[in-house]
Amino acid sequence: MMEEIMERELGISDRSRSSLGYFEEIIEMYEKAVVQFAYTYVKDWSVAEDISQEVFLKVYKNIGKFEERSKLKTWLFSITANQCKDYIRSTNRKAKWWNNLLQTFQNRDEVTPETIILQSEENESLGEDLLCLPVKYREVLVLYYYEELSTEEIGQLLKINGSTVRTRLHRGRQQLSDLREGGQQS
Repeated sequence: MMEEIMERELGISDRSRSSLGYFEEIIEMYEKAVVQFAYTYVKDWSVAEDISQEVFLKVYKNIGKFEERSKLKTWLFSITANQCKDYIRSTNRKAKWWNNLLQTFQNRDEVTPETIILQSEENESLGEDLLCLPVKYREVLVLYYYEELSTEEIGQLLKINGSTVRTRLHRGRQQLSDLREGGQQS
C-alpha cells in the first residue's frame, strides 16, 4: 500500500522516464530493498551490491519498456532475480559461492557485540534452514514473507502462475518445518 502511494508520488505516468531525477528517485526508493533481495540469493553483501548496480543500470537503459502492468517494485525484483540467477549459474562463481556460504555468516562487517546479543538463535537457525531449501522454494518464501509480495506479484516476477506459487509456498513451508523438526531432534 505504501509503495503504491510512493509510486504515485513519483508520478510514473506524468514524468519523463528518461529524466535523471526520476531515475534517482527510483534508486533512492528501492536501492536497499534490491540489495537485500539480491542478498537472499547470493549471501554476500558486496556481490549483492554489485548486482544491484547492474540492476539499476538495466533499469536506466530499459525504463521505457516498463509497461506498468505490474508494480515498479515487482519489475525491479524480476530483474534482480534474473541477475542473481545468472550470477549463481556462472561456473566460476558457483563454486566460490558454496565455499564462502558459511564464511558470510561468520565474517559480517556489521556484527558487533550488541547485534550478537540482540540476534536470537532461533532467527539464525531459521535463516540457516532457509538456505538449505531449493532455490525455487526459498525465493517464494522470501518474496512472500520478507518482501510481502502477493502470490500474484510473485507469479509475475518469476513468470509462473499463481497456483504454482501457492504450491511452492506450501511445499517450502513443509520442507522448512521438516528441517526445523529434524534439527530440534538432534
